[in-house]
Amino acid sequence: MKTPEPPAVERRMDSFAHQAVEDAIARERARIARDLHDGIATELAGAISLFKVYFEQQKGQGDLTLKNVFEILERSLKHVRESLADLRPAAIGPQGLVGDVRHQAEEFARVYGIRVELSSHGNEELLSAQQREVVAQVVREALTNVRRHSGSVICRVKMGFGARPFLIEVSDEGRGFSADIVGGYGLMGMRERAAGIGGRLEVVSTEGRGTTVFLFGPN
Repeated sequence: MKTPEPPAVERRMDSFAHQAVEDAIARERARIARDLHDGIATELAGAISLFKVYFEQQKGQGDLTLKNVFEILERSLKHVRESLADLRPAAIGPQGLVGDVRHQAEEFARVYGIRVELSSHGNEELLSAQQREVVAQVVREALTNVRRHSGSVICRVKMGFGARPFLIEVSDEGRGFSADIVGGYGLMGMRERAAGIGGRLEVVSTEGRGTTVFLFGPN
């Protein structure tokens, strides 16, 4: 027996409820970003500035331990700024989602020497603005994982908007990891973003044979 379709009123209520959840997630991310920027990021930047003044006064003869502390602070500030970039997604530019990802892929290849092959089909306008932002964020985080962990010199980004759910794939030919290894904060963040638009994220990886990240849009 075929399950009857839910009434239109129920579908609208589900849509409103889902949008309310998305809005709440966006507000919370913005709050965390403000706290990071006004707190840790500002204090780290202030400490780094003081260290720079000290080293200028010492004309390169400063204490080695303090130099090590200075380098740690610089790395910490870099990581905080990367987190801020994730929490504050940039609006999709005039070239659209695919154009932004293409620019991101070209920059990634230029800076890190990892070739990115990009392909897309279907119309990205079928996605909402928030969905396009999440796709851009997930692709960026997946590319970051390729750079940090895979050791691969090539990765592929496939973007399919022609079906429902839409499907995004980011794959590499790197070292991979075993199934019993729990994903870090990067994967957790991608899964949270996928869930925030009613989609899901899956990762398939085999040691020595690379990793593929799949982002499925909402049904």
